[in-house]
Amino acid sequence: MRWLVRLVTPPGGLVLDPFMGSGSTGRAAMLEGFEFIGCELTAEYLPIAAARIKAAQDEANEASRQGNLFIGSAA
Repeated sequence: MRWLVRLVTPPGGLVLDPFMGSGSTGRAAMLEGFEFIGCELTAEYLPIAAARIKAAQDEANEASRQGNLFIGSAA
């Protein structure tokens, strides 16, 4: 899914998923650094999707911080 999100979304773009389900597209968007908007009518899916997207956002933020640890340290 991450590959597909990169393929169809321009740099700095916004991913819209009108049928979000369990949040796979939102997770991929967050991990690839895109903004994401998702809609879902089935209430049972919302807590699952929210948890997956939040975890992906946290993972992306952590990866971003870790990458910055080594900037300027190369000799």
